[in-house]
Amino acid sequence: MKKYIFLSLIIFIVLGTKAQRGGHFIFGTTIGTGIALSTPESTPFTWSLLGYYSIGRRFSAGIGTGLSFYEKTLIPLFITAKFTLLPPRKFTPYLECGAGYSFAPDPNANGGFYLNPSVGLQYTLRENKKIFLALGYELQKLERLKNYENSLFRAEFAEKLRHHSISIKVGFLF
Repeated sequence: MKKYIFLSLIIFIVLGTKAQRGGHFIFGTTIGTGIALSTPESTPFTWSLLGYYSIGRRFSAGIGTGLSFYEKTLIPLFITAKFTLLPPRKFTPYLECGAGYSFAPDPNANGGFYLNPSVGLQYTLRENKKIFLALGYELQKLERLKNYENSLFRAEFAEKLRHHSISIKVGFLF
């Protein structure tokens, strides 16, 4: 129960914080998919909300959350760091890495470690509005309860999974 209260509090803080004009807060959202690299193979679909704080002209750090759909739904909660490789221009390449923990709302599953390093290119629409495309690697760990039954016996066991995928994301920063 504590993890759901903590998750709700973080989401409320991210969504409730007001951005300052010319200030240091940047918000964003992404949607993405990937190419599964693990067995069992499950093509992910992800949606994320991000909140960054600009530490310098080229570096920002923040938090994010969202939804990841594999064979089970996961809710990642992560910290992220973003570094632009060149001074801001119309097209700006960047490196980003998010790491945290994924929660599983299903009572027959437990979340686990989350990692998503990526490289991307952002395009400036206006001073405070940008779109971007990112290509990276995503690791999601989870544990799920499995049942096996035949005519002789019935078994229930925990299966530990590691989903590895090449992630492709598009997003909007404002």
